[in-house]
Amino acid sequence: MFNWLRRKEEACRAGEMAHVSSETDIHSLLQSNLLVLFKHSTACPVSWAAHSQINRFRLKHPDVPVHILHVIKERPTSQKVAEITGIRHESPQVIVVKNGAVATALSHGSITEERLAAALLAE
Repeated sequence: MFNWLRRKEEACRAGEMAHVSSETDIHSLLQSNLLVLFKHSTACPVSWAAHSQINRFRLKHPDVPVHILHVIKERPTSQKVAEITGIRHESPQVIVVKNGAVATALSHGSITEERLAAALLAE
């Protein structure tokens, strides 16, 4: 059903994602020219599946900055992101920022390597 060994290998090859925490300047981060923000819950199997898709995306697009926000540990930070972006919190969730504006948001099963790549190409 789940190939945990393959997922671990993909994560190792992709490297560690930059972490978003209460110390992060959320306003500046969300003004990025390009950003993928992944809101991840370590207690959710759907979020782990999304995490695998994120790592596959990162392996094919190493130049795209991807940040991870652990929503259980950083609940107030996650809520701040929702407040600033106007995107209702979900987990797992990906928010794609282009030129300082939210370009798209994906959640749950819609988080796939292919949809992330398509979001980057969309105008």
